[in-house]
Order: sequence, then C-alpha cells, then structure tokens
Amino acid sequence: MKKRLFASVMTAVVAAGCLSGCGSGSSTNGDAAGGAEGDTYNWKMALNSTEGDNAYDTAVVFADKVKELTEGKVNVELYGGASLGSTSEVLEGLSYGVADIICESVGTLATFTPLANIDAMPYIYSDYDHFMNVWYSDLGQEMKDTIGEASGFKLMGGTFRGPRIVTSTKEMHQVEDFKGFKLRAPNLEMYLKTWQWMDAAPTPMAMNETYTALQQGTVSGQENPMADSMNYAFNEVCEYWIKTNHVYSSNLFIMDGNYYNSLPEDIQAAVTEAAEYAGKEVSVKQLEKEEAAEAKLIELGCTVIDVDTDAFKEHFDGFADENFPELKDWTDRIKAMDAGE
Repeated sequence: MKKRLFASVMTAVVAAGCLSGCGSGSSTNGDAAGGAEGDTYNWKMALNSTEGDNAYDTAVVFADKVKELTEGKVNVELYGGASLGSTSEVLEGLSYGVADIICESVGTLATFTPLANIDAMPYIYSDYDHFMNVWYSDLGQEMKDTIGEASGFKLMGGTFRGPRIVTSTKEMHQVEDFKGFKLRAPNLEMYLKTWQWMDAAPTPMAMNETYTALQQGTVSGQENPMADSMNYAFNEVCEYWIKTNHVYSSNLFIMDGNYYNSLPEDIQAAVTEAAEYAGKEVSVKQLEKEEAAEAKLIELGCTVIDVDTDAFKEHFDGFADENFPELKDWTDRIKAMDAGE
C-alpha cells in the first residue's frame, strides 16, 4: 500500500512538472532537451551524503567524466544531503522522475531483492586488492547484472568504501567480547543477522541520531568504515576503534532499468565507462583516506585495536549456509578469488 501511494504521489508530481515545463523544452525522467531528438540530457543525481563522503566524491568524478565522454550531451547536477528524499524514497521514485541516478551501496537494494545482501556478507573479502579484483571481474559484472535485473535497476561501477570497523566506548578484542554489545547498525537484514550471530544487540537507528545516542549511552558503539566514522566525529564519543574489518561494501551508480535501456547506445556506453572510471579513481583515494584516518585517530589519543580476523572469520563459518543459502554460490566464488589464500 505504501509503495502504491508513493507511486501515485510521484506520478502526480511528475505530471505537474511536465505541464509546468512544457514551454522550456525540458521533460522529467532523463530531462532530455536541446533538440527534437533529445540529444542533451540534464540529470539529477541523488545523494544521501555531502562533500567529502565516498559516494559524493564518486559522483563528482562521474559527473565530470560523463560530460567529457559525451562532449557535453550529459550534464549531471548533484543533490546531496538527501535533499531529494531518503535513499528508499529515491529508489522507489527513480522511474517517476524523483531523480535520474543515485550513488549508493549495493545493500540498499535488499528491499527489492535479497540478492543485494551479498554486499554486506561478512568476511568474504580479505583486503582492498581482493575486493577490487572481484568487483571489476566477470563475477562482479554478473552480480551487478543479476541484482539489477531482479530489482529493476541498472547497476554500474563499484567504489571501495573501506572495511567496516567498530567504534566503541569500551575495549574489545575477541568474538566473546561482543556478547550483549549494543551498537547502532543499519536497518538491513544482513547487518542485523551479522551482529545477532555475534550474540550482540544490534539497534537500527538513523546515522544523524547515532552521535547523541553514543553520548547518552543509548548504544555503546556503531560500525562503519574508519574514514566515514571520522567524518561523523565519532572519535569524540568513542575511545576504542576496533578493526574487525567485517564487511567490504561497494558504492555504485543506480538508474531505473527501463530508462537506461531507452537511452541511445553511445550514451549508455559513456555512462557505464564514467561509472567504472569514477569507481576506480575514488577507490584508490579511499584507501589513502583510510590510512590517513587511522594515523589521525592515534594522534587524537584514540585506541586502535587490531583483532585476530582469522578467529572472527572462523566464527562465521556456516553463516551464509544458514541465513542466506541463495547467496552461497557467490560467497564461495568471491572467497575463491582471494589471491592471498
């Protein structure tokens, strides 16, 4: 019912936009303008974050590159800070012209298809090289295509976000230390089941509420990539930064599948090339940001804890089989691509 109501509202919004914009020669979804053949495209890029965040920085590189590749035919305007709506609202509304493209994690599509949960499967990547090798391989393309077809979207690119670690108000080193640990976690099935598997107490909560919750002791920790956690100033409320490195998640570009397929082949090719270029470009910078963030944390007096990740990996033996059997094949194939094994 909520989806149907949202669709009805968005249809009305887009219809109103079309009527008000008829005289300017522009249209909604794809905003093709500039000639009878609609050879110029003015797109709205929705972003949940702002400048300095992984997704936003990836979007900046993408916008510049796609404009270059299309010789100005595609112009992308960035709308950060969830100004076009929450991630779920934008994804629901892509086909109605709420936005034309969004840069977000693969896992946000889990409400459309459980296959997207592969994005947050714990302990399937060992390091940066392993992650990049997978996402820019035939297997990576297979995952993007399969998840996209199942959810109705076109998925492109793939940006390394940095391994997710735990920031905490208490010191922890071993799997057993996490028993009963109350932490903020994304309200997605994979994340919740991951922490439940650890006998922790995951608490879904908006990111903009997490800092205060840590201050007040409502939760004792949260988990995100190190550089992202620094951006949220969690170093002010969490003394301990525990390098569990439990998830290597990917940001990528998402478009409505039908709209993407309606684009001319040269525009499709340019968009895909720009997405991959941006993903690789920002991934390298993200790796550098993660290293700089750790050095800064130590300088600020926080305690960075290296854990025995092999022990954590062993704890998660059987996790995919029991909770996400439909992802077992991808999980095994991803692990098999680890050159370090």
